[in-house]
Amino acid sequence: MSSSSRVAEIEVVVTDGGARKAAEGEKQPDPVVNVYSAAAYGDLERLRRFVELDGGGSSLAAPDGNGYHALQWAALNNYPHVALYIIEHGGGVNAEDNSQQTALHWAAVRGATATADVLLENGARLEAADVNGYRVCNRFFLF
Repeated sequence: MSSSSRVAEIEVVVTDGGARKAAEGEKQPDPVVNVYSAAAYGDLERLRRFVELDGGGSSLAAPDGNGYHALQWAALNNYPHVALYIIEHGGGVNAEDNSQQTALHWAAVRGATATADVLLENGARLEAADVNGYRVCNRFFLF
C-alpha cells in the first residue's frame, strides 16, 4: 500500500469519526438510551422523558456504570440548557467522578464557557481538586 493511500485512509477515519455509515435503508441504532446519553447528546426532551414521564425512575444524582454523572456529560459537550435542567432536577453541581473531577473540570477541558457559567452560577466549586491535585483552572490551561 502506498503512503498516499494510507493518508487517504486516515483522512476518511478522521473526517467521519470512524463511525460505520448505514447502508441505504438501514436504520442506525439510537444513541440516546438513558439520562447519560441524553445529556451527552444535548437531547433535553428525551432527558425530560427519562426523568419525568417514564415513571420518574431515572435519577440525575446517580453516576453511570463508569462513575460519571449526567451533568459531566452535558458540561463536556457544552449544553448549558441541559446542565441547568439536571441541576434543577437533583443533579449535584459538585458531584465527583472516580477521579474526583466535577462537571466544572469537564467543562474546562473543552472550554465550554457557557456551561461553566451555569455551573458557577449554581454553586460549582472553582477550587475543587481532582485526584492529581488539578483544579479547574489547571484543567483549562492543560487542554
